[in-house]
Amino acid sequence: MTRLTQKTFTGGELSPSLYARNDLAKYSNGLKKLTNGFVRAEGCVSNRAGLELVCEVKDSSKATRIIPFSFNTEQTYIIELGNQYARYIKDGGQIVNNGSPVETVTPYTSSDLFMLKFAQNADVLTICNKNYAARELSRTSHYNWTLSTIVTAPQISAPTGLAAVWTGSVQSKTRNYSYVVTAVKADTYEESESSTAVTTKGHLESAWTTSEYMTLTWNAVTGATEYNIYRSVNGIYGFIGTSTETTFTDDKIEPDMSSTAPISKDPFENSNYPSCVNYFQQRKLFGCLKDAPQTLVTSQTGTDNNFNVSRPLNASDSISIKLSEREVNEIRHMIGLNDLIVLTSGAEWKLNGSDGTFSAASPPLCVPQSYYGSSHVQPVVSGNMILFVQSGGSVVRDLGYEYVSDSYNGDELTIFATHLFENKQVVDMAYSKEPYRILWCVMSDGTVNALTYNKKQEVAGWHQHTTDGQFESVAVIREGFEDVPYFVVKRTINGSTKRFIERMHTRFCDNAKDGFFVDCGLTNEFSTAVQILSGLNHLEGKNVVILADGGVYRSKVESGQVVLDHAAKKITVGLPYTFELETLNIEGENTHGLKKIVVEANIKVEKSREDFTIIGVDGKEEETLRSINSVNDAGYIVTGDIPIYPGANYVKDVSIKVKQPNPLPLTITSISAVVNIEDEATDVQID
Repeated sequence: MTRLTQKTFTGGELSPSLYARNDLAKYSNGLKKLTNGFVRAEGCVSNRAGLELVCEVKDSSKATRIIPFSFNTEQTYIIELGNQYARYIKDGGQIVNNGSPVETVTPYTSSDLFMLKFAQNADVLTICNKNYAARELSRTSHYNWTLSTIVTAPQISAPTGLAAVWTGSVQSKTRNYSYVVTAVKADTYEESESSTAVTTKGHLESAWTTSEYMTLTWNAVTGATEYNIYRSVNGIYGFIGTSTETTFTDDKIEPDMSSTAPISKDPFENSNYPSCVNYFQQRKLFGCLKDAPQTLVTSQTGTDNNFNVSRPLNASDSISIKLSEREVNEIRHMIGLNDLIVLTSGAEWKLNGSDGTFSAASPPLCVPQSYYGSSHVQPVVSGNMILFVQSGGSVVRDLGYEYVSDSYNGDELTIFATHLFENKQVVDMAYSKEPYRILWCVMSDGTVNALTYNKKQEVAGWHQHTTDGQFESVAVIREGFEDVPYFVVKRTINGSTKRFIERMHTRFCDNAKDGFFVDCGLTNEFSTAVQILSGLNHLEGKNVVILADGGVYRSKVESGQVVLDHAAKKITVGLPYTFELETLNIEGENTHGLKKIVVEANIKVEKSREDFTIIGVDGKEEETLRSINSVNDAGYIVTGDIPIYPGANYVKDVSIKVKQPNPLPLTITSISAVVNIEDEATDVQID
């Protein structure tokens, strides 16, 4: 007889191909099954929180995507993108104005939604798709959102009405002098495009006397703090001075040809639209132009949509880079870390100047780091690690800088849980930083594969989540002190297809009555006890589970309501789901093939209701007993040891199986089992 204990579950659910690999370090902290629960970085496992109904999408017959919009930690939104519209959600509720949801018309059809790529700066979200001109979604209030096509030009207008008057002799030795003027924006010092050139005859420089000069005048530009003046030398306009007024005197100033007038440039002309966007070192970057998939272009430093250049190039000018590869691999994502990381369909690149400055005067170095390739699913960043989906769609990798190799390297994160990704692909992805550090991956079969990830602590455990329906999209946004996942879920309600936006409820609860462990659910606390619950039309015809003052009931929604057996005040109603955990086969060093039996076991729990279900190897289910404290107080939760007695015959494959089908909190911190091994004379030890 031997007692074996599993103290941590950070390995998550492992692939069946590893069931005989108890020599692996990950075997000792892995699981055979983990459904609707999640690994916590501390090592324990909890059943997931439920999904609270936010709203039905505008058109349930068409695919819908959700994306985040975050101005700061307090002003955060979820954007519902549907067929040619956008709607907005804040703090779990739809933004409504004058009785109707706030809505913005968009050009994107349902088939375009999951190919949209976006990046945000302050109150402006830039959205790209190669079939549409890049657009900016800007917010001025909760109720005022505007979608406009990007104008690739400086944010300040060029001066108009430029005139040049020569003072002096024009009788002999003359030539034509041409000038342009630019305006400089007051707050950002962004320079406008050049004005229309003006040409006037004057003396040759060699014959220009001290009493002769050229007077330039122009119209004032709103928002300008000063003006730059340029004079032509062989068709190139060199800098000759700056004026804070609308006049300037050229008294034979030698043009500075190292600082020339800006040359207007539009990289997106002729419908050469970009496919992806981001920001890096005070520049806005666009990648994968429709006619140049390996090219990325940047704005001038400190600007968003100014792509002008100079001749010769200044350090702050727009940059255009073409990645040279053996194959034509389109740029799919750009992420700014210490360097700019560019993910293409076939490789991963590092871009930066040799001095760490992203400059036009000395073009950035482009160095390939690896050759895995990336899918179109938008990557996420965890600390200083990039998490991305490989080009085939069924492998998730991380990528980060390694000092030893002075390059960016990473690991395949799905290698120990390949069974969760077989014959399906990741279609959407988002990352919760707090409190649990979970990567949520919506799969093509409508399930969610989630990864608890903490690189420094070597935590990487997968878990699967299911619901009565199909997950289609996910987005995470900060609300209060938590990063909250939102999902688009496709459900069949009373024979009709419905798509709901549902928000994952907080997992924290110190009383079982306050738990929220149902899907598509609603909760309310009434001032007086009620027995009839209405307003459940979104669950018409569904069998639901109810938590009423800590008591668990099951019923069916009819005519939008359910009737409780007993009146209650604090009530939560929704679709049931089951948390399931199964340990790997309990094995010693040389016990494969030997028959075993679990005589008794102990499950250590934290902040949990005591009643959950244990499944024996014979499939028999038995609910654990509740203490007198729990019987007398339905909200009572316990931290401690729960003894169980699975009871079964000797079998070759023995494990501990736990289920929680009820909407009650359950966190397991360790599982300890007393095992007998048939025909085994020596003790068994597990690392």
